[in-house]
Amino acid sequence: MLGKLMAGLAGSLALGGAYVVHEGAIRIQVDQQSAKGLHLHLLVPAALVPAAMMFVPEATLREAATRARPWLPAVRAATEGLARQPDCDLLEVRSAQEHVHVAKRGALLVVEVESLRETVHVSVPLRTINGVAHRLESWSPAS
Repeated sequence: MLGKLMAGLAGSLALGGAYVVHEGAIRIQVDQQSAKGLHLHLLVPAALVPAAMMFVPEATLREAATRARPWLPAVRAATEGLARQPDCDLLEVRSAQEHVHVAKRGALLVVEVESLRETVHVSVPLRTINGVAHRLESWSPAS
């Protein structure tokens, strides 16, 4: 009996782990250049995003959905289209003080910002962005 319970638990953990790996991860790195600079490096399973959205107060979610509504179809179309494309650079801006680079790498949208004060790197799975847009569409009032 205990063996069956352990086998069931191991199978559930393996299945859950496979789902988390399949969904990918959100990577956030912030490095400040000052002497006491912040060095934040996070790797968050993207599968946690839908779960986290369940804890957002309904009024806050409805407000965000209402504000984002005009852009949600474009966000969904862009993420779906980018997912089918090979890796590419989407935006690059250079100035004397900063460099901004946005690219599609694999299944990720990657944003990198380098300035005199800090370096920021964020990568998010395209399917996560699409999923959030879809959820927000379901919360926004019909026009």
